[in-house]
Amino acid sequence: MSHVSHEVTINVSPEQVFAALLDVEHAPEWMANLEEVRNVTGRSVGDSFEWTFRMTGLSFKGKTVFAIVVPGRHLREEGSGDLTNAWDWRLSLVGEGKALVQVEIDYVVPGGELIGGLLNKLFVERQNDKDLLQSLANLKQRLERK
Repeated sequence: MSHVSHEVTINVSPEQVFAALLDVEHAPEWMANLEEVRNVTGRSVGDSFEWTFRMTGLSFKGKTVFAIVVPGRHLREEGSGDLTNAWDWRLSLVGEGKALVQVEIDYVVPGGELIGGLLNKLFVERQNDKDLLQSLANLKQRLERK
């Protein structure tokens, strides 16, 4: 399994960030390479949504389930399908009205351990790292301009 993580401070409350994270229908507007979200069943533990994601020029489809939902503090999403992944979002208050957003992503690159692992180390991990940074910058810009 591969791993990328980053953090960003956003000048809104953790609750506002959390609401944006749960607004999965609009995630393609700020999340790099997320093409589509559909069939959202809700926003509680056990609820899910389906997605289409583009990575290294290829389209992948899957389903994500909300595994942990602690409003304003922690969101864990576990994805399966063409890509296996887990996104752990942790939010905390830093200063007056500012949220520290920390995200860790664990994922498996398709193609088996040998081919997928080699591709990941050569290209995918670096690109996923850049895409996560871009996604956090997009989320920050989106929330701070409201």
